[in-house]
Amino acid sequence: MKKLATALSVLAISAIASTTFASAAQHVDSHDLTGAQVKQLVQEQGSVLLDTGPNVFDRYVANSSYCSLGEKAERAYVPTADSNSEFVGYTCQADSNS
Repeated sequence: MKKLATALSVLAISAIASTTFASAAQHVDSHDLTGAQVKQLVQEQGSVLLDTGPNVFDRYVANSSYCSLGEKAERAYVPTADSNSEFVGYTCQADSNS
């Protein structure tokens, strides 16, 4: 009985972890949304993976608090449904001063 409980616990943890990682890795195509919609998504989520072209994506953040230590937030522009280059937030880049 103890082995069954352990096996079920491991299975449950695996299911939760895979669901968490899968949802964390969802991409949004910037071309499918207007600039205002992309900006709102980034602000609400804090951090979003945006597809900006075939096999091209990056992480866009609302502000520098979403960047790691040694990174700085740099303004980011992406193509959207209504613009070729819309400011939507920031990307985290290595800080050369660190």
